[in-house]
Amino acid sequence: MKWNWLPSMCTLGNLGLGSFSLLFTIQERYHLALSMILLAALCDVMDGLLARMLHCTSDFGKQLDSLADIISFGIAPAFLILFHRLENVHALGTAAAVVFLFCGALRLARFNISAPAKGFTGIPITAAGVILSVVALTSDRLKPELIVLIMGLLSMLMISRVPFPSIKNIVNRK
Repeated sequence: MKWNWLPSMCTLGNLGLGSFSLLFTIQERYHLALSMILLAALCDVMDGLLARMLHCTSDFGKQLDSLADIISFGIAPAFLILFHRLENVHALGTAAAVVFLFCGALRLARFNISAPAKGFTGIPITAAGVILSVVALTSDRLKPELIVLIMGLLSMLMISRVPFPSIKNIVNRK
């Protein structure tokens, strides 16, 4: 029996969980929104792992993964932090969220056209989105301006040329 559909199901799980995160953020259920982003990250790791294990990587899968990632690790974290932590810095918070989305989209586009490599150029949007989401819910003492600065730093790291290791290569070394 062929299992080539399994990685795409994980990617769709990622997309669905990111969508639920948006819904929970709108409903002001911020901890559930964070949980959905964390589960989406697990799905994101699983889809790539399964695609490599089943030898069914494809351009279709790569594109679908990027579309899911922009929702789950771009829009969902940006909304979560905007609604939960940046409500008092309207223009600055909105601008930071839009820049985060732009940089995430640019990062994904660059990844999609690049040749396979041992690591990443720029922090992956999955990592940036998870970090941003965790900051949104665990740093009640941080001033909104510092959170905007963190968003700016993560945005710049996504489009930077700074090398980041890939989890799959760290695991394969052991």
